[in-house]
Amino acid sequence: MIMSATPRGVCGRPRLLLTALRENPTLIAGRRLAQLHPPRTFEIVVQSGTPDIVLHMESGYIGLMDLPRLFKQVGDYRQARHFLFSESDWPYAVLAGAYPSLTKGLPWAYSWSYLPSPSRFGGEIHPPSADRAYLFSFLGRTDTHWARRQLLALDSPDTPCLSIADAPSRFANFDYTRTYLELIARSRFALCPRGFGASSIRLFEAMALGCAPVIISDAWQPPPGIAWPEFSVVVSEGEVMHIPQILAGLQKDADKMGRRAREVFEQNFAPEVFFDRLLGLLLAQRTKTDTVGTIASCAWHALGWREFYSIGHLAKSRLGSALRRAS
Repeated sequence: MIMSATPRGVCGRPRLLLTALRENPTLIAGRRLAQLHPPRTFEIVVQSGTPDIVLHMESGYIGLMDLPRLFKQVGDYRQARHFLFSESDWPYAVLAGAYPSLTKGLPWAYSWSYLPSPSRFGGEIHPPSADRAYLFSFLGRTDTHWARRQLLALDSPDTPCLSIADAPSRFANFDYTRTYLELIARSRFALCPRGFGASSIRLFEAMALGCAPVIISDAWQPPPGIAWPEFSVVVSEGEVMHIPQILAGLQKDADKMGRRAREVFEQNFAPEVFFDRLLGLLLAQRTKTDTVGTIASCAWHALGWREFYSIGHLAKSRLGSALRRAS
């Protein structure tokens, strides 16, 4: 409905501008992805063009102090619809958009996948392995959340659960990226605990590898419109030690769940469809939420502890600088 009402560019498709408050890794990667896999239903325009849709792509934290800059960017393209895609571990949903680590249900904000890397999700990715030697596995940092540290107690020859520091002694010719992907490809289930943020990119990497993800995050908001119970398992952070029993009971369904996980990834999150699926979701909203007044209202309702912490930290830093100058 919204799509048909959106102005069209010269190619008959809505004109899409990728931008950000400041240059950042997500914006750079997003532009590269759009160049390698151009959206089928949108026309990419440059900064000097006249967009119908502006997608702000951010990697770092956006807080209250960034709102004036955001207001200005929205004002620069008043005719366009504005959305925010933020990969921050602590997203502040001040604008309608998609936030992979979203922890608070809001009517204008959705959870979605992280930006897919063509080199990891595209032609170079290892295909699903026929040799699923492990019931489940985990390889990664364990200092980003207490639930991750518990996983080390589940380590065994059939269920390798290792920190990056311990992995080189277990695997010959250890290379983190290669070993990490091969370990998932040889597992029936991939443990996907939260880190600093409520979500983890390994959830989507497991799906791409045809491995059923085990989501360990009490605050995670699942992306909408997807039948997650068909191919994933959700375990609360306090139930980590029950994972071996839970997955042993699901072992007979693991292959089917893994195949379904890969199908859902290819349909929704793969590099070839990422922008079309993401913007299709966002444009389905019937209300325009990118005026100064509505952004301010969203900012108020999305307030959390992180915003107050950031303001306090900034005030403390500025006070410290003033005292040092005075002395």
